[in-house]
Amino acid sequence: MANIQQVLTEEIRRLARKEVIAVEKELKSQLVELRRTVSELKSRIKTLESKLAAVPAETADAAPEAEVEESKSVRVTAKRITQWRTKLGLKRTEYARLLGVSALSVAHWEAGKTTPRETQKRLIAQLRDLGKRELEKLCKAKGVKIRGKAARSAE
Repeated sequence: MANIQQVLTEEIRRLARKEVIAVEKELKSQLVELRRTVSELKSRIKTLESKLAAVPAETADAAPEAEVEESKSVRVTAKRITQWRTKLGLKRTEYARLLGVSALSVAHWEAGKTTPRETQKRLIAQLRDLGKRELEKLCKAKGVKIRGKAARSAE
C-alpha cells in the first residue's frame, strides 16, 4: 500500500511541476513584454522632455510675440533685478513664482551671490518688457497678487 501512495505523490509532484513551469513561461514572456514597453516609454519621455526643455512654458505664457533671439545675451544685474521686482510691486516669492524658480534663487540673484541662467535671464527680460495688461493676465494665471505702482497703474 505504501508503494501506491509513493507513486501517487510522485505523480502529483510531477504534474504540479509541469503546471508551475507552464505558468512560469507565461509570466516570463509577460515580463519581457513589460520591460520592452517600459523602455519604449522611457525613450518617449526623454524625447518629450528634451522638446519641453527647448521651449519653457513660462516663455510661452509670458509673451509669445516678444520673442528674444537665442544668440542674443540678456544683460541682467543684481541691482536691476531688484529694481524691476520692486517696480512691479512684487515680493521675492511672487516674483519667483512668475519666473518658475525658488524665492531663494531670487534672493541670491539680488544679493549678487549667483547669476541667473540664460533661460532665466530671458524670462526676466520678458517680464520687464511686459505691458500692464499682459502682466496682469500672467499674474492671474500664476495666482500672484500685484501691489505697488504696477497695481495702481493696472487698475
